[in-house]
Amino acid sequence: MFGFHKPKMYRSIEGCCICRAKSSSSRFTDSKRYEKDFQSCFGLHETRSGDICNACVLLVKRWKKLPAGSKKNWNHVVDARAGPSLKTTLKPKKVKTISGNRIKSNQISKLQKEFKRHITSQMMAQIQRWLLALTERQFFPF
Repeated sequence: MFGFHKPKMYRSIEGCCICRAKSSSSRFTDSKRYEKDFQSCFGLHETRSGDICNACVLLVKRWKKLPAGSKKNWNHVVDARAGPSLKTTLKPKKVKTISGNRIKSNQISKLQKEFKRHITSQMMAQIQRWLLALTERQFFPF
């Protein structure tokens, strides 16, 4: 019926001015129409402008329908899609062991070094056994 089919994914170069999402299943729109409500709806202390995703638009519309005097806001959405923060990237990752205890990344590196040392000594022992067997038989392929 229509010659043009809308793509399913819409993208914004700067991302949503509220949640920082750069792609969405619905369109991004200009935020000018909703900017006056950002401070109360999202608990912002600064002004923001640019593209806004449809999910954030729907949150503003839901906030407008709240009863008068309601303190509810969606401040947990602000910059939620911006990616990992510096705080989370510098935190050492904890790994569960088989026994269920957690070990830290520095313990992991110690275990890796010990494992490499163990494998290397086993490999060297095997090579020495092969060389001894070859020299006893007087067989040198090289």
